[in-house]
Amino acid sequence: MVSIKDIAQKAGVSISTVSRTLNNYTDVNPKTKEKIFRIAKELNYYPNAVARSLVQKKTNTIGVFFGNKINSGFDHPFFQDVISAVREVVGNAGYDMLIFTNQKRERGTYTTLSRERSVDGIVLLLTGEGKKRDEHMLELQESGIPCTAIDIPLSGVKCGYVESDNFNGTRAAVEHLISLGHTGIAFIGGDEISKTSYDRLRGYQQALMDHKIGFDPSLITLGYFEKSRAAEETRKLMERGKQITAFIAASDEMAIAAMQTLNEMGYRVPEDVSVIGFDDIREAVYAQPALTTVRQEKYKLGTVAAEVLLNLIDGKDPICQHVVLPCELIVRKSTAICKKS
Repeated sequence: MVSIKDIAQKAGVSISTVSRTLNNYTDVNPKTKEKIFRIAKELNYYPNAVARSLVQKKTNTIGVFFGNKINSGFDHPFFQDVISAVREVVGNAGYDMLIFTNQKRERGTYTTLSRERSVDGIVLLLTGEGKKRDEHMLELQESGIPCTAIDIPLSGVKCGYVESDNFNGTRAAVEHLISLGHTGIAFIGGDEISKTSYDRLRGYQQALMDHKIGFDPSLITLGYFEKSRAAEETRKLMERGKQITAFIAASDEMAIAAMQTLNEMGYRVPEDVSVIGFDDIREAVYAQPALTTVRQEKYKLGTVAAEVLLNLIDGKDPICQHVVLPCELIVRKSTAICKKS
């Protein structure tokens, strides 16, 4: 392998002059620079990234953790846009992206894995159980490794997180149903551990309280962001004999599963039962009927998370260590005036 020592010998200059030239220092004579670059090309010299990272104490690599034990995350429609945005922002800043998909505990914590691979910072894009605030998450917050997360509340000198306004997004969805005359509104939540699920449940409850509609705990269930579980819970709710005229699901995938189940049970959407989802994934517009949903700005979530991370890595004041992005209610064909109102 050709080294900068070989280039220096052939060019008749010092090793430090070659190093300063290849690192684009401005204090090297232009003719000397031209000569060094020409010789480097003739010798097929390529800089050693490992050696450079040891000198600069920087690898220009961002680590991304995403997925959980059940779903890798790659095939999840929500994360496709988020990860594309992260890749674009860090790529434009000169960083490569290393994706960690194996979340098995025996491989190590977020902190140990990040240090083993010498990443400059990390982005957390976790689903389900991966969002749980366990000792590994606390270790990460205290590690000093620059980190930003989507929908996971991190706090620390080098930590930040970005989330959608899940509370007001869900409240707007419920108010839309109430404006159509619905009062028997069931809620299919995510899980019992994530802040995302909790905020969407609070938004549902707050809208009912604002309109003085009695809160019925029996109309609330959990789908764990899984289509099969949401379908099962939809069937159970309808079979209880409650006067349900509308469903709100904490994700579009669960909402679409609920619509399919209702159709199988002989109910028409939206003529008999209205349905609203959350996320506005690509499949929402192609569902039958097209799904009314709360749109998250998925690309913006990834963009802001990456920008905050780069600021943390560079030691600059972060844009904001906690960013909340607005949501938008998108009304399509799966909601209608309640016939029983």
